[in-house]
Amino acid sequence: MKLSKIFLSVFIIFATNLFAKGMPEEFYQIKNIKETKSYFFKYLYKMIKNENNKILEERTFVKTMLNSNLLNINANSEEFLRLLKIKKKYRIKKLFDLTSYMKKIDIIPPSMSLAQAAVESGWGKSRFIKEANNIFGHWTYNSEIGMIPEQRKDEDKHFIRIFKTLQASISAYMLNLNRNKAYKSFHKERYKMRIANKELSGLALSQTMLNYSGIGEEYLSILKIVIKKNKLETYDKKFYQEIKK
Repeated sequence: MKLSKIFLSVFIIFATNLFAKGMPEEFYQIKNIKETKSYFFKYLYKMIKNENNKILEERTFVKTMLNSNLLNINANSEEFLRLLKIKKKYRIKKLFDLTSYMKKIDIIPPSMSLAQAAVESGWGKSRFIKEANNIFGHWTYNSEIGMIPEQRKDEDKHFIRIFKTLQASISAYMLNLNRNKAYKSFHKERYKMRIANKELSGLALSQTMLNYSGIGEEYLSILKIVIKKNKLETYDKKFYQEIKK
């Protein structure tokens, strides 16, 4: 009987985490604006760091793979098959073009990610994040994985993408920025920083997000203000220090 109760408790905790929507309940109980922002940034930073580490692992793999003797690559090996998957994932045209991979497979600076998360999710309190774990306003045309926006026009067909977790939303956001042609200027500027051996600046790269929002230049100004006012560049420095350890 006791084992049954323990099993039931564990299942309830697992199910709650699996189907939880939005930020933790305690976040919505915070009344102080400064504390709300601090919680929001610290909570999402951990997930952003996790996704960036995954990207860096892919980047290292590709760099190692393509810097090796290509004549000795076994087309049936696990490494080669993984390279094919990464090529497809990031929409790389030429299989052995290292530069193309390096331009697309790279981190999204935490300061920029956090600023966009704050703006797009209404500081974690929008309907999209609460009901769909959608932090960055992703759309979909698949009704099975989306919900209808409240103010959608009759002629529009898009839905707000529903994610199983906040982590999945961050993963989709980073993949979208890394492989979408709309962010070619972002890829270009980020690669320039890499070539110059500079740490990637979220503040500078946020100014390439012109195509992310329909409000254009105003969106860039908003991101700059959010990053500077909340000193989000400290998260960039923190991340670089952590990956150097």
